[in-house]
This record gives sequence, C-alpha cells and structure tokens, in this order.
Amino acid sequence: MSTYRFILRDYHAIQDADIVIDGITVLSGINGCGKSTLSRWLYYVIKGTAEFENNLLHEYVDKLTAWVDRMVFVCKDIERIRKTGIAFQDSARGKLYEIQEQLRGTGAYSRKQVDVARDLFLQALSIVTDTLEENLDEEMSEVRKERVMRYLNMKAEGKTIRQTITDFTEQASRWMDRLTTTLYNDMEQREVSTFFRMLDRQFGLREDWPSNIQLEEDGVGIIDGHLSNLYNLRNAIYVDTPMSVTSDFTNNRFWNALREMMTEENKSNESTEVKKLLLRIKKLLDGQAVLEKDDTSFRSPSLNYVSSDQQIHIRLTEVATGFKTFSYLQRLLENGYLNEETLLMIDEPEAHLHPQWIVEFARMLVLLHKVLGLKIMVASHNPDMVSAIHDIANKEGILDHTCFYVARQSDTNRHAFSYEALGHEIGEIFESFNIAIDRIREYGAAGVSE
Repeated sequence: MSTYRFILRDYHAIQDADIVIDGITVLSGINGCGKSTLSRWLYYVIKGTAEFENNLLHEYVDKLTAWVDRMVFVCKDIERIRKTGIAFQDSARGKLYEIQEQLRGTGAYSRKQVDVARDLFLQALSIVTDTLEENLDEEMSEVRKERVMRYLNMKAEGKTIRQTITDFTEQASRWMDRLTTTLYNDMEQREVSTFFRMLDRQFGLREDWPSNIQLEEDGVGIIDGHLSNLYNLRNAIYVDTPMSVTSDFTNNRFWNALREMMTEENKSNESTEVKKLLLRIKKLLDGQAVLEKDDTSFRSPSLNYVSSDQQIHIRLTEVATGFKTFSYLQRLLENGYLNEETLLMIDEPEAHLHPQWIVEFARMLVLLHKVLGLKIMVASHNPDMVSAIHDIANKEGILDHTCFYVARQSDTNRHAFSYEALGHEIGEIFESFNIAIDRIREYGAAGVSE
C-alpha cells in the first residue's frame, strides 16, 4: 500500500501544509484556515493526473465536433432553401448527424480513438465540400453564398467559388493536422503548464494556480516540470456537503461527479467484506437508498429512500440530511468506488449527524480503510468525530495509519495558517476546541456585556 505526501504552500490562507496520507488523515482548524482548499487541490491533482490523456482527447474531440456542428448547420440551411427532397438518412445533414453522434461517443484515450475521430472529421469535411460544390452555384443568390462562406470562415476575395471551396477544405484539413500534432505532443511531453491549463479549463480556476504544490507517491514527486503518473491512486471523491446527493444538475463539478457515481445502474460484484459493511449501513438507516426508474416516463432514474418495512418510500432529496450522509457511502460501496486506489475526502461529515451517528460514521470510515484499503481525508470541527476516529482506529489496529493535523494561525499574518502534524496525539486539537468553552464561560459570566 503506497503512502502519499501532499504539499501546498503560500496559497490563499495556506502558508504551509505538508500532509501525509497513509490511511486516514484528519484536518482540524478554524473556519477559513484552508481545509477545503487543500481538499479541492488534492482532488484536482489526482483526478487531473488520472484522466490527463482522456481529458486532452475529449477536448480534441470537442474542437472537431464544434466544426462539424457548423457544417451541419450550413447543410441544413442549404437543404431547406434548395428543397432537395432527399431522405434525411441519405442527405448531407443526416450523414453529418451520424458523424456527430460517433464523435460524441468517443471513448477512453488510445491512438486508435484519435484516428477514429480524425477520420470522422475528414468524412464530415468531404460531405460538406460536396454539398458546397453542388449548391453554391448561379441559382443561389450572392448574399446567401456570402453568408455561408462567412460562417465557415471561407476566404473568397479574388477567387472563384470552386477555388474558395478547395482552399477551405485544405485549410480545414491542415487545421485538423495541427490540432492532432499538438494533442500527441501534449500527451508525450506531459508538461506541467499544459496540466494546469487543462485543470483551468476543466474546473474554471481562472489561472489561480499555486506556485508551490506537490504530490508525492512513495517519495516520488509527480509534479516536476513534467507530470508523472500515479501508480496506485486512480480516483478522488470530494464530498463538501451531503446535500450534493441531490438529483438535480448543478454547476458544482464535485456534486455532479458524486451524483453520477451514485446513480450508476450496474452494481459491482460485492465481496463478503463489502456486504457486511453495506449491512451495517442499512441497519443504521433502517432501510436503504435505491435507484429506481419510472418506466412510464422519460425521466432519468432517481435515488429514493425505502425503509426496511417498505412503509416509507420517498426521494432521497427529501430525507433528513444525516440519512444522505450514510446513503452516499452505501451507493459508492455498491458501485465499487471505495477501494484501495481511491481517496475519499469529506468536509465536516459530522455537521448533520446526531452524536450517536457521529460515532457510527467514524467507525464506518475506520472499517472502510481497514477492510478495503480506502484512503480517507476528513476535515472536522467536532471533538466527538476526532476522538471517535482516534479511539476506534486504535481498537481496530490501524492507528499507525491515522494522522492528525491542526491548523495554526501565523504570528505575523492572521490570515495565514500552517498545518502542524500531531502524529497520533489529539490533545492539541482539543485545546483548539476548548476555546469555544472558554468563550461560553466568558460571555456567560455575570456582568459581562458588549
């Protein structure tokens, strides 16, 4: 089992964070100390590294598809004007629609997939070229021809229509060749600058990138001029709130990613260990989260909560938030996402849990690591959660793989925080929690006022 070290310095509220991930990692600190920033950037690095080639391929395909979309639009308009009477499946538009669908169905990265996308684009280009040659003739008005050529960026000055079309075809082909060459170079070189630009496009970072960031796997840094692969960490899941189990589409990429993993219809083959963990969750919920499809409508499958006695059957979005917290663990387990190649990051899981369920959730996290090798990072403000993770990890024999950190405010900058490694000791974390008790005593003391 590999050990990881995540380093982030001089970025937003984080002055210095050097975090070991060797099982369960617990971060503690006041609001605004950068705990969520650490989780998000760790997510970006892991997902971005694991999906580097696929993301570049899909961006390549998206650019080709955008051009095909313009070709479809033009052919549709020409066929409407000329009233060709050709059956849709035999028309230029119909053929281009089929190519569109094939492009959008491009799968995981391989050189074969690049060749397929490239060939589809050339087929589309040939179709639109034939359509233009057949229809940009004397019967079409000059203003319509000019509009078509302008839309396709065709340069017609001083040239015949046929030469203009030939030049357009050659330029589009050369553009595709340059795009393909750039794709192969980016995949071969794996430059960090390319990586960050890709993250910027994927997550809308607005070029707000940290200059001092590193993720090490077994002592080897993966960000060093060029991007290395992670051998044993292939996925990251970030849960910033259990409300993310909503079935509605949002602009939050973390919520959308979690929902997609929860709403998969094909369950993995469950081992005996996984079945035991699922049974524990379902006993706590006195029921389970179930993916159901309404055969009478075109709606996508919905997640519902069904009680053990079948008396309660409601959408998961309508149940208490604490139920959602255990429900996402259930669905991720069932779909095979919680394993030794995954890092699960959770912000304040205790926020919506009854004190008894806080302990139960802590136990589930410990068992998920012990039984499945799942790596976990938790940001918590709650002494019960921190104490439960510590004590249960000790009882289950995994305390050596459990690390605790507390964010310390800088002496010189109240907006900057450094993360202090506490090893297995949690006493200093409780000192920070005790500040609240001191404030209660202060504000509740007789004669105290604003």
